[in-house]
Amino acid sequence: MMDRSDSASSSLVKNIALGLLGMFIGALIFILGMTAGVVLSRPGGLLFTGASPFPPNVAASAGDSDAAAGQQELNFALINEVINRLRTQWYGEMPSSAQLTDGAIKGLVNALGDEFTQYVEPRFAKLMNEDITGTFEGIGATLKQTPSGGVQVVRTFPGMPADRGGVLPGDIIEAVDGVSTQGLNSTEVAAMVRGPRGTTVTLTLRRANRSRPFQVTLVRERIEIPLVSSRMVGDGSIGYISLFDFSQPASKQLEKHLKAILEKQPRALIFDLRDNPGGLLSQAKEVGDIFLKRGTFVIERDYRGNKKVTSTSDRGIAQDIPMVVLVNGGSASAAEIVAGALQDRGRATLIGERTFGKGSVQSPQTLSNGGQLRITIERWYTPNDRAIHGVGITPDYVVSNPPEDARDGKDPQLEAAIEFLITGKTPAPTPIPTVAPTPLP
Repeated sequence: MMDRSDSASSSLVKNIALGLLGMFIGALIFILGMTAGVVLSRPGGLLFTGASPFPPNVAASAGDSDAAAGQQELNFALINEVINRLRTQWYGEMPSSAQLTDGAIKGLVNALGDEFTQYVEPRFAKLMNEDITGTFEGIGATLKQTPSGGVQVVRTFPGMPADRGGVLPGDIIEAVDGVSTQGLNSTEVAAMVRGPRGTTVTLTLRRANRSRPFQVTLVRERIEIPLVSSRMVGDGSIGYISLFDFSQPASKQLEKHLKAILEKQPRALIFDLRDNPGGLLSQAKEVGDIFLKRGTFVIERDYRGNKKVTSTSDRGIAQDIPMVVLVNGGSASAAEIVAGALQDRGRATLIGERTFGKGSVQSPQTLSNGGQLRITIERWYTPNDRAIHGVGITPDYVVSNPPEDARDGKDPQLEAAIEFLITGKTPAPTPIPTVAPTPLP
């Protein structure tokens, strides 16, 4: 039994923890940190360094200021009432002040109803940054959130731990090292799966054709994302090049592969952006420069209606070669910006499935605790001023790629692109499935 002094001490600790929570809520709008850029966060991460492309509003009216103040004011009396009731009545061990703080921030952000405005805890913020660098230590797979809230494997990379260990696309991750993933998002599960090279991780998986969950134990390795792959296809006269995402080395690696392809004097080119979740805006612009002559590349608008137009230059090495772009439901954000620009400007024919539809822009801001707050600040539009957010880009010719074909090693979309470029035959339309990619474990 706890004596009175221990009880008083425990009560004091709880008081301090919950008091910090209330103080934190009051100070929330003042603790946004030092770095700022613009990002279309995954699925579809699009980031460029520097401040917002729009100038700050330095001349707000008094009415605007009063309205803004009214919107920002919280009911601190009610918050304190809840805190006090929890402190005095809740049966259980109080979380740490850091956990309470994280919960408070998430509650505030979730109240916005915007899935892309997110609070990223400090332990997960590093993960988001690693995605942009193109290297990390883990098992070599991509994940997505399912409509039911589970976390599913979308893709494994050939020869990497997940692939060698028998993990398959479609597997649901139910636990990591015995810790349930229930209630966690794909970013959090990815962080659990990652770890130092040479260490092991045990996944509990559920597979459609098996009655019970099963476990696989994998040894983590350093994973370098295979950004670009290229080869000659069809009758040997068509160049094929795929880009996995728009992380930092993307445009240089793409241009290197493309130069090698062009030396073989192909009659046409296939650019594969399927399951490309996005990346850096600067990389999207540089990739656009490779294929497009001078002209509008993307249009951005903030919530006040300010407009910024980004244009391509004339420096590209592949501005005239006939071209097909492959897209699907996993093509998001930066991939959609590139595909939309190529389609609007008549530079390429799009074949595949409707894209993901990520047309909002987020500003990532580092907080004082090392976490990150990603705030939706604008929308982007194609050169013809098309809004794609929540809608996606419909390809010129819709061709599906059923899972059974993928398992059999068939690729109807690639086959349709080759036939279109060689014979001019229009692909027959098929239904449009979609897949949403998320962070890499």
